[in-house]
Amino acid sequence: MTPDPAVPDYVAWSATPQGGFATLLAIENVPDEYELTEGVSRAEGFPPDAAFRMNPSFPRDVALADAVHSLGGDGVPVVSARIREVIDGFAPPETEYLPVTLFDHKGRVASDVYVIANSFHVVDCLDLDQMTVEWNPLDPDFMISCEGVVLDPSRLGDAPALFRPKGLQTRVLVRRDVADAIAASGATGVWCEELDEVTG
Repeated sequence: MTPDPAVPDYVAWSATPQGGFATLLAIENVPDEYELTEGVSRAEGFPPDAAFRMNPSFPRDVALADAVHSLGGDGVPVVSARIREVIDGFAPPETEYLPVTLFDHKGRVASDVYVIANSFHVVDCLDLDQMTVEWNPLDPDFMISCEGVVLDPSRLGDAPALFRPKGLQTRVLVRRDVADAIAASGATGVWCEELDEVTG
């Protein structure tokens, strides 16, 4: 089937450690860090000592990609200035950049110019009738898992460049033209997933 050019096309943000790039442990020094995967603004009062450390399970992987994989998951995009500049060019709504310091395996500062590109723009746009979903019994507003993501184009509004789908806020969706621009910039470490391949 040929895609309808009038329907916004999206992919799911992801980062890959392939190629010997460093991976990171979970973020440190940030209270209520789970909010970073729930579509919550954290700019106000974000701690200046927020940090990630390289994963000691991969001691030889020390190079920093433009998109760095962390144990925070794909809902916490850790990105370089190159990717930030591309994203900024599309003026995504409700997107903030939270500065973090990255430490190497020896505890030295590897970089202090990376940020978390935190989208807190949440859109109720999933076509749940076309999805296989398991809901969280303790918090029925959030999914435990799904097999593929299907969007209802009629509920995408003005087709934001970045957003989180309601119910699946742990994933950031990126409009394809934005993803293409990031790829064209030469950014490393980015591996966006097609929506029908998203599981979680």
